[in-house]
Amino acid sequence: MPIQDTFLPDASLVYRRFSGHVTMEELGRSTAEIHQNPAFVPGTHSVIDMLDMESFDIGFDQMQAFSRLTRERHGARGAAFCMFAIYDSDPGRWLSDMFIALAEMDPGMVTVEVVSGFHELLAVLDLPEDMITLFPKDRQDDAHLG
Repeated sequence: MPIQDTFLPDASLVYRRFSGHVTMEELGRSTAEIHQNPAFVPGTHSVIDMLDMESFDIGFDQMQAFSRLTRERHGARGAAFCMFAIYDSDPGRWLSDMFIALAEMDPGMVTVEVVSGFHELLAVLDLPEDMITLFPKDRQDDAHLG
C-alpha cells in the first residue's frame, strides 16, 4: 500500500507514510479515509514521510483540485493546519515543492514546512523527546533522525 496513515492523538498529528509509487487516486482515497475517521479533528497537523517514496504520478492540476477539497474540509470548520514534509530524494522534494506552491497560492489555511528528520519535527512541534516512540520503530533509529 503506497500510503499508510496513522493517527497519533497524543501528539495531535496524522502520520502519513508514502512508499513506492504514489498516485493521485491513492492520495485522494487515503485522505478521504482520514477525514471520515472519528479521530480526525480539522486543524490536525500532518507529517508526510516521503523517505520511502520512489516516484509519484500526480499532476499539478490534479493536486490543485485536491488542495481545494482539502481546504474546504478543514475550512468548513475554520481550522488551519500545517503539513510537515520529510524527504531525502528528488521525488519527495518535487512533491513537497508542489504542496508549498499550492499553499502559497491560497495562504492562511495550509502551511507546509520541510523538516530534515524526526528530531527536527519534535523540536519544531515542541514535543518531548519521548514522543519519538509514537512513530514507527524504523523511523526511530539514527538513520532517520536527522
